[in-house]
Amino acid sequence: MKNDIRRQMIQIRTESSSTAFNAQNDQIIKHILNDQKYIDAKCVGLFYPLKNEVNLIALTNGNKQYAFPKVEPDGIHFYLLDSKTSFRKSKFGVLEPHEGLIVDQEIDYLLVPALAISKDLYRIGFGKGYYDRFLALHRPKHVYGVIYDFQEINNFTQDVFDQKLDGYFKGSK
Repeated sequence: MKNDIRRQMIQIRTESSSTAFNAQNDQIIKHILNDQKYIDAKCVGLFYPLKNEVNLIALTNGNKQYAFPKVEPDGIHFYLLDSKTSFRKSKFGVLEPHEGLIVDQEIDYLLVPALAISKDLYRIGFGKGYYDRFLALHRPKHVYGVIYDFQEINNFTQDVFDQKLDGYFKGSK
């Protein structure tokens, strides 16, 4: 069932132009900026968008610390964004920090990508389990997904390792 949902969501995102998502993307960023938990956060975990994912890079203009994930042999680690941070494309095609300070334990507000999120707060990613393993080891105080309107689904059968989100931000047409 998860693989069918993945295929469907990837197809919709691929067939849509990125401009079709701009208004929803702006809505999502406004919702995040107005979230009191985000306002109170000191270190925010983000991600670089891949293939029409929600783009949260505009958030880095704020006055917080920001961290981006990098896939390492033992899973993902979040690196602090600073003036020396350079990004390189990973084997998955995602821009990741090349090096820097790992801040896995300092993140207090994490925004995660998803292909779909169920109304009972479980996400479907690309199926590698990186975020679920990270959350099991280093769960931040607040964890939210970000999706476009078509990516919200009623439910799916979870696996034992799936980590529940605290909520999600969704754009609308």
